[in-house]
Amino acid sequence: MPTSMPAAAAPPATADPPDKSPSPSAERGPRQPEKKIGPFAGGVGVAVWLNHADTSDGGTRTFRSITIAPRRYFDKESNQWKDAASYNPTDLPALIFALTQAQAYCYTTQLPGEATGEDGEQPPF
Repeated sequence: MPTSMPAAAAPPATADPPDKSPSPSAERGPRQPEKKIGPFAGGVGVAVWLNHADTSDGGTRTFRSITIAPRRYFDKESNQWKDAASYNPTDLPALIFALTQAQAYCYTTQLPGEATGEDGEQPPF
């Protein structure tokens, strides 16, 4: 059984021109999720990712996205672990739990650089 969720592929290595320093993402290595919930039996789990996007006004917007790890199974014919394209009914409780936890995390964890409200509370999204 796998012990971790699939990691995002690392960007291809490129040589920087002599007058430029490496970008911060190149120094960090492969991107990691902000939070993982699972993996549970069969490899299902959820990851919360922190993302950044450039805006039309030249700023940067920070937001979160959620990925659901596929169910894993061992293919005896090829002697390899594979990802399933669907889930079993028995996977649903773990998926519901993981998605509920991810939702709670996103609602209760402030985004980096986000201001809190007047009463110290942050908005739920």
